[in-house]
Amino acid sequence: MKIQDREPGNSIDRPGLRRLGWQSLALCSIGAGTAGIFVPLLPTTPFLLLAAWAASRSSPELHRWLHEHPHFGSYLRAWREERAIPRRAKCVSISLFLFSWIWLWMLKVPPLLLWSTAFLFSGLGGFLLSRPEPKGDRFRD
Repeated sequence: MKIQDREPGNSIDRPGLRRLGWQSLALCSIGAGTAGIFVPLLPTTPFLLLAAWAASRSSPELHRWLHEHPHFGSYLRAWREERAIPRRAKCVSISLFLFSWIWLWMLKVPPLLLWSTAFLFSGLGGFLLSRPEPKGDRFRD
């Protein structure tokens, strides 16, 4: 069935509703990413990347705001331009993985969950370490 063959009131044909969906996903992802700064086990970067992706499909203003944000923007630009992750972000992420895993161990969670989490964190840590660091001085401490 072609798009032209659908009935004109069908919600799937309404670009405004689709745009609202992408924008809602972007805003929820920004909220989850911001919460991830403070909540262990909740990642920040994947939510911000999802927010940037969804914003690019819904709102040029929101997309621009994310990429020009004083804190998040440089990380998003480094990922978009070079698929790079700054050393500091890698260290913080891996430290939080370790802290979160130790916290789970101290809570005496079931062994299957503990080892599954260790496997997941190891994979994520390996991915982070495999990414290059951004070129230039924007992330130098």
